[in-house]
Amino acid sequence: MESVRKFCFSIAGFDSTGGAGLLADIKTMEQTGVNGLGVCTAITYQNENRIEKIDWLSTDQILQQLKVLFETYQPAVAKIGIVRDAEMLNTIVDFLISKNKKILIIWDPIIKSTSGFDFHSVKVEWFYSLKNIFLITPNISEVKMLTGINDDGKAALYLSKQCNVLLKGGHSLTERSDDLLFNKEKVIAIKGEKYNHSKHGTGCVLSSSIAANLAIGKNLTESCKLAKEYVTQFILSDNGLLGWHHQIKIMRNEHEV
Repeated sequence: MESVRKFCFSIAGFDSTGGAGLLADIKTMEQTGVNGLGVCTAITYQNENRIEKIDWLSTDQILQQLKVLFETYQPAVAKIGIVRDAEMLNTIVDFLISKNKKILIIWDPIIKSTSGFDFHSVKVEWFYSLKNIFLITPNISEVKMLTGINDDGKAALYLSKQCNVLLKGGHSLTERSDDLLFNKEKVIAIKGEKYNHSKHGTGCVLSSSIAANLAIGKNLTESCKLAKEYVTQFILSDNGLLGWHHQIKIMRNEHEV
């Protein structure tokens, strides 16, 4: 008997390299056994090394994409990537909640790319949406920028009063890359190694992997741990900046056998 197909939204930017944004999210979700539905928020002009510019879609264009999809689908999880500003984020979150009060929303707060492109040069207020967001996945720089608190641990703890927080450790100054899950003021360490090479789009892959695992019924802690494993294999899939997703599936199948 065929299992019921699960669906998940990726509301994110279009990166033509496929390394980050919508394309990376959809690849990740499908590898996890979930059908990804893509809603574009922006078009970037980039390669894996640099971003030249970005054209934002209007809020109305984004909502129109969502309206059509909601006519057929009722995803249990939505991952949000780059958005123009807090007002756009708030409108998207409110719309998702209006269509499905139980939807789990994950926000990957992409404020500055690893190549140095600043998506939001003007500081804005993001906190309105957090009460309706299930999880945010900032790195150390982002959690400080979101809160204005210079200590990343205290900043994550502050945000966790509003929603769950996964503080990514890839940019830490330690020899490890442990992530910290702040879940109702309980902190869970998710172990990770640092490697000699980096990958374009790991934040997108991590957050969309978490979303997909939640969509298939995993709890938050397990979803974050499985996503960490996925990103590790993604990083190790190739020595270049662009990773391979199909190798992750092959490696998992071989491991299972």
